[in-house]
Amino acid sequence: MRQQGNEIVMDRDEFLFNSLLPGIACQLLAEDSGRDLSYWMNFLSEQAEQQFDEMSLKQRDEMINAYLEIAKNV
Repeated sequence: MRQQGNEIVMDRDEFLFNSLLPGIACQLLAEDSGRDLSYWMNFLSEQAEQQFDEMSLKQRDEMINAYLEIAKNV
């Protein structure tokens, strides 16, 4: 991930990893808990949305900047 002007750019491999990992985690939760996969996907989505909504703009910027710094050092 890198910042390009006002845009945050993520390469293909990083995008796939970030996209696939939650799906795999939800599949494992569904298998272990006996709840539907759709339950866990919805739960994860709601939790992420709630956390995002509760963050201030400053917190969002700090999170993005911290992630960019980590990505630079990897």
